[in-house]
Amino acid sequence: MGRLSSIIILLGCLILPSASMLNQGKSNPYDLSNIIYTTSGITATATYHLGNLQSANETVITKLFLNITYDNPQRVRIRITDQQNSRFEVPYDFTNYTIQGNLGLYNVTVSDNPMGIQVIRTSDNRVIFNLDPSNWFSYDDQDLLFTSTFNYGINVLGLGERISSFILPTGTYTMWARDRQSPVDNGQSQEGNMYSVHPFYMIIDEDTGSAFGGLFYNANAMQAIVGPQSLSFRSTGGIIDLWLFIGPAPEDVVFQYHQLIGPPVEVPYWSLGWHQSRWGYRNISMLTQVYDNYTLYGLPLDGLWNDIDYMSAFEDFIYDPVNYPMNNVTQLVDTLLATGKNYIPIVDAGIAQNISDPYYINGTNQGVWIMNPYVQSAPCVGKVWPGNATFLDWLNPDAQTYWVKALNTFQQLVSFSGVWVDMNEVSNFVNGCVGYQTTLINNLTMPWTPGQDINVESLDVAATHANGVTEYNMHSLYGYLESKAAAQYFIQKQTRPFILSRSSFPGHGKWASKWLGDNFSQWSYMEYSITGIFNFGMFGIPMMGADICGFLGNTNLELCSRWTQLGTMYPFSRNHNEDESIPQEPWAFGPLLLETNNLSIRNKYMLQLYFYTHMMKISLEGGQLFKPAYWEYPNDMNLLYNATTSFMLGKALIVHPCLWYGITGSTSFFPDDMWYDLYTGEYIFLDYDNSVYLDMPWPGLINIHVAQGFIIPIVDNYNNAMSLRDTRYSNISLIIVQGPGVEAIGSVIFDDGSTYGNMANGNYLEVEYQFFSHNSTFDYLTLQQLSYGYSRQTGEWPYISTLIFYGCTAAPESVYKLSSGMIPTFIPANVYWSAEDMICKIWLKNYLQPDEMATLLIDYFI
Repeated sequence: MGRLSSIIILLGCLILPSASMLNQGKSNPYDLSNIIYTTSGITATATYHLGNLQSANETVITKLFLNITYDNPQRVRIRITDQQNSRFEVPYDFTNYTIQGNLGLYNVTVSDNPMGIQVIRTSDNRVIFNLDPSNWFSYDDQDLLFTSTFNYGINVLGLGERISSFILPTGTYTMWARDRQSPVDNGQSQEGNMYSVHPFYMIIDEDTGSAFGGLFYNANAMQAIVGPQSLSFRSTGGIIDLWLFIGPAPEDVVFQYHQLIGPPVEVPYWSLGWHQSRWGYRNISMLTQVYDNYTLYGLPLDGLWNDIDYMSAFEDFIYDPVNYPMNNVTQLVDTLLATGKNYIPIVDAGIAQNISDPYYINGTNQGVWIMNPYVQSAPCVGKVWPGNATFLDWLNPDAQTYWVKALNTFQQLVSFSGVWVDMNEVSNFVNGCVGYQTTLINNLTMPWTPGQDINVESLDVAATHANGVTEYNMHSLYGYLESKAAAQYFIQKQTRPFILSRSSFPGHGKWASKWLGDNFSQWSYMEYSITGIFNFGMFGIPMMGADICGFLGNTNLELCSRWTQLGTMYPFSRNHNEDESIPQEPWAFGPLLLETNNLSIRNKYMLQLYFYTHMMKISLEGGQLFKPAYWEYPNDMNLLYNATTSFMLGKALIVHPCLWYGITGSTSFFPDDMWYDLYTGEYIFLDYDNSVYLDMPWPGLINIHVAQGFIIPIVDNYNNAMSLRDTRYSNISLIIVQGPGVEAIGSVIFDDGSTYGNMANGNYLEVEYQFFSHNSTFDYLTLQQLSYGYSRQTGEWPYISTLIFYGCTAAPESVYKLSSGMIPTFIPANVYWSAEDMICKIWLKNYLQPDEMATLLIDYFI
């Protein structure tokens, strides 16, 4: 008790108890010397000049090395390290990292006594980072703290993972990967952090609407303190490694961040369809009945998922011989694959400590487990679904080999198309290693802890990895490294990884996707899902979704209907819930939900080529498909402050979901543009404040509108396709949205939909469609191949069947194809024009292939 008592006394008189106290009337305790300026950055030595300020639990680092590099014109890096000793650093995975200089787009200045750093964007002289010398700066063994102050109001976004409003309220936000069931975090509890850690932020200037961003590349437990005009980070270890992204538009920041971490992995064509799952399909008969019901009700399906129900004693990769006999599983999976559908099983992070489990035996023989800090040569054993379990050490070079071999063995058992990795925070049902509940590192031995003790429902943070690295440093990297290793299994087969992970870290999207975890069947969580997908799109993980209708608790007919309308607009669309909740499959509430599901899923099928083309481009360039309307219209701050009431799909489509109980319509706001109903072509007349009343029927379709100047490809057979594989053998139509003096443009990417690296290797076909309004007599539509790396296979997307014009002010008379020398060739076509609705339709009778090089001349009656 003597040691504990002395610690309590010391904690009671700490000079560094909180970030708020750190910033009150205390200057930076470091001075700069040996400052060297180069064309690529600034280096200096920082020396601690104040004494007797640390507590017994803190060790001040007295000499630091400051290295500021001008990575490129849109990015600057500030790196501060211990000059005398090495410290833990996150293993880098940024392959596109080069130093190019700043080209005058930002200026960096430093002050020497005390140390200060300021970064100013030259286009508007806005401060985007300011380590003010008058603010406290801490660099101790377990306490790093720095604050950036601004002389203007800020809106802070990002800092995941948490359930929150899109703009974070002022407060403190912790980051440490935890298995938490979706607590709402308003910055006051300091215990709202969830499965993932993403210390990336975007700041929107309250005065100008301009944006910039930053990534604090640190994996240790930390907190971010959001103030009205400041942002602080405080971490329990590692180093200060901060990247700043100059902006100035919000979407610029996103692209600049993705340029650093790498664009996301290509997704399989089928994965953008509809998925059905549940924890509670307790035997193969129940799972088979789900497939049979989809067939019975004529509902499309692309992925059928298995939760832990299939496992024998909850052990990974081993099927329950009673409830899931292999002959029956194989028969069902073969049927799924034959009908264009896919099977995705769950795999948990913990490997059962069972001496008869071959996966435990192999892992023990290879020595790939995270080790117990209290017992030599013994693994740190946690407790999860199978009971006692061991966990892979991803710093061990044999761990990836083990994981890929395990997946290969599993594939020989059952033909899965993707892998669902769960419990990988890593989650633990007890605190620390089983049998060793007294920990070396806890909230009493640390100078401070961000929120809850970091050992709670975690492996012991003193547990050891290869080279002596501790779980204290590695904990929040588990899900990311597990997903990266799993991706190698698919990549070795030249197949696109489809990995759905619960935990993630910056760079995760390069290997895998994610979902938002255990949400609740509540209206508020349906709206929170929009914020979550916005955030993870910023974080570089665009293939995102929430459990449609909710995971925890009981949904109801109206909520599930509205959520299905919204959920089919997610990039990843899956109905999933827990075993103790009532059923929520499409037929669970009778004909109204069934009709809503059918309409909504097919609505997404109609837009499959639009979704797929954007996702493939994102895999090459970065960016977001599902994003705030403010990204596209950054002059309207109301779109930021009301971000969840609408969202954009790409640049062309805006969606207004119904997020409220008991309504059939709502006054809805649009960006300042010309908008047309996607389904009918009706022009939307906006009020003076850019609002209009929108009907929101159910059953029915979610409101989607298309902006002038775009061409939207749609799949013709969306009303009868039973999987996305069927849509590959459909004609397509083009919706061409005209406007006064406005050209329209769109594109489609065709490829095999499954091979890894098609975009990077040029193995795809991209066709650009451009519409030019020439004069009142005729217009042009051109088809141009931008990339030639894929030849459509027999039967794939045979023809462009129909041209549909919105905003059409004259009646088409005839269509000609212009060959070389601009010689017109008449194309037989049926035409339609509604002067009242300003809609034209031209049926081309299978004369135009979707990828041919062609120019059409559209002649009008005058």
